Amino acid sequence: MKQLCLGCMKETSGEKICPFCGFDNSTVQPAPFLPLGTKLQDDKYIVGRKLENNAEGAKYIAYSEAMHSAVVIREFMPAGICGRAKGKTNVVIRGGAEEKYKALNDKFLNYYRTIARLRDLTAIAPIFDIFTENGVSYIVEEYYDSIPFTEFIKRRGGSIDWNTARPLFMPLIAALSAFHAANIGHYGVSPENITVTTSGKLRLTGLAIEDIRRSGTSFEPELMDGCAAVEQYMDNGVLSEATDVYAFTATLFYALTGRLPENSSDRKPDGKLPIPTAVFKKLPTHVVMALAGGLQVSTKKRIASFEDMRSKLTSAPTVKAVRTEATRTAMQNEAANRYTKRKATIPGYAWAAMSVLSCIFILLVAGIMYLKDHPIDSINFFGINNSEQSEESVEESLDPNMIAIPDLTGKDYSELLAKQTSDSDYIVIKSNEDTFSNKEKEGVIAAQTPEPGVKAEKGAIIVVTVSRGLPNRELPAIAGQTIEAAVKILNEHGFIASPGNYSPSDTVEAGKVIGYDRGNAGDLKPYGSEITLNISTGKESSE
Repeated sequence: MKQLCLGCMKETSGEKICPFCGFDNSTVQPAPFLPLGTKLQDDKYIVGRKLENNAEGAKYIAYSEAMHSAVVIREFMPAGICGRAKGKTNVVIRGGAEEKYKALNDKFLNYYRTIARLRDLTAIAPIFDIFTENGVSYIVEEYYDSIPFTEFIKRRGGSIDWNTARPLFMPLIAALSAFHAANIGHYGVSPENITVTTSGKLRLTGLAIEDIRRSGTSFEPELMDGCAAVEQYMDNGVLSEATDVYAFTATLFYALTGRLPENSSDRKPDGKLPIPTAVFKKLPTHVVMALAGGLQVSTKKRIASFEDMRSKLTSAPTVKAVRTEATRTAMQNEAANRYTKRKATIPGYAWAAMSVLSCIFILLVAGIMYLKDHPIDSINFFGINNSEQSEESVEESLDPNMIAIPDLTGKDYSELLAKQTSDSDYIVIKSNEDTFSNKEKEGVIAAQTPEPGVKAEKGAIIVVTVSRGLPNRELPAIAGQTIEAAVKILNEHGFIASPGNYSPSDTVEAGKVIGYDRGNAGDLKPYGSEITLNISTGKESSE
């Protein structure tokens, strides 16, 4: 009989401490989890150590006698409803909660039966078996060696570039798109719920029924910090494909920047994009726009589907032009082939005569039509019409879904944002990092991505960097002000006030500001400097 380590399911010689993983096989697995060595399905599976647990239940490493390999067994034992005595296998359901458990168990089974049918997806572990025993349900899935995605990013220096991220994340898009096509969601996508296999592929983990992933249910919600969409924090929030789009985008953001966005429940839907300027300058424009669209707090403004996300991540601005040119070239080739075939069937002298007459007729008609639409003084007699557009430009200008990105530099960001409506041609997103400028006033847009003139679809996102004004500011006059008033004035000028020194004064009453501890009004100081105030204690006592 095989002697297995119940920590890794590798064969050993019966050692107490496993030579492969270091697990102590004399360990007692605490209740309410299955005892080590428990056999399920008529000895088909041997249960080992608990890998993890959440409000839904627990995951164990196990051994499949049929496959002669390690597997993962997921046990549905919702917290607060189910319990198990120490050393026992049967589950006890809390009195009065039987109907509730049945409803949740049905959701659990339907969820994993749906996932089991999606076996072709490389981004999720295949499910081998689903069964009921000990009064609860079990899922058996593939066990594979991997490392956490967070560890992978750490080993790559804290972040990865887009060229590295693109092939890694596309299978996740395919998996999540398939989920929602099958009317289920993940709702827990995050760096913590992704692993990297030994073959370098990403796998989604952390699968759970919807009740675990939103507020307002009987469970304490397990929401992923920085990745959960705002609707998951609402008791009546409706989860949809856009919910998973937000989480996916936040995870991609983490991979590209090394950090997660601020929690959606703390972010204001003001269009502010938490991408450091230095990062988004290195990213292709269409990737920045996809990140901005996927991280919109408002579901109405957010990218709604993974097909749309895939399109935005893979369609650079030049793709449309290339496709248009390829189509045009194919049509020209086809026309040329027809022309050659027709010419071959007509005698040479007849073809020449027809060509001359056709040219004269076409030129005559074209001339009449042109003069009808263009006054004689608009014609450039050197053969060039300055108002001409290229065929491609005309095509794009006629496309009602296309716009030219406007030049927003020099415009006031707050005023521009106030004018934004749901039917605007473009959406303005503020970069998380502002910049100092000797040219642009504070609050004015200093730079933008994409650049002006770039052709884009309506609803395109423009990421702007807002000026913080001059890097050095004059200290304002504050003598005689109360401490509160002086602090407010300094804050408005971009300084941090620190009321710290107290001195007697014959001219300034006690509790009011004499001036600055170091420097005078009008001196230049760097924006954000901490400025110490000198506070009056009143007239010095004569005693």
